[in-house]
Amino acid sequence: MTSATRLVEGAHLASTAALTGLVVLDPTRPFRSAPDYAGWLAGQQRVDRVMSRVAPPVFLSTAAGATAAAVVALAQRRPAVAAARAGAAVCVVAAIVVTLRVNEPANQTLRGWRPTDPAPDGWQDVRARWDRAHAVRRGPVACAAVASVAGRTGAWRHG
Repeated sequence: MTSATRLVEGAHLASTAALTGLVVLDPTRPFRSAPDYAGWLAGQQRVDRVMSRVAPPVFLSTAAGATAAAVVALAQRRPAVAAARAGAAVCVVAAIVVTLRVNEPANQTLRGWRPTDPAPDGWQDVRARWDRAHAVRRGPVACAAVASVAGRTGAWRHG
């Protein structure tokens, strides 16, 4: 394995680990767990202030890293590794789609709300929709991590 290949593989695995930590392990859950409107919204907005800056580069670098690792593996005639890396890329793109179609529009709505104001009608529906979408996107991110590990295992066996 060349040093360039190691660099691509390392970047792919590191970004996948970071994304898995952010989405699947969900360290921000305690901030979003208050049962009342004001507590939940304050926590959700706090998380959004950080994640709106952190998540895009992590999601995009993970998708790009998996794609680059797939191309490198394919060029090296390691089709099983390439397939695992391509599968990881597809899974990350699926999580990005869920984020853009459900979570981000909900975040936009929440940015206009204030914890000190009375709870708007339907706030629990927005919360439930956001939580469901977050649970859904955890699946493809977990699958991307599994595919990455499978690709790494294939790299040990084949090259």
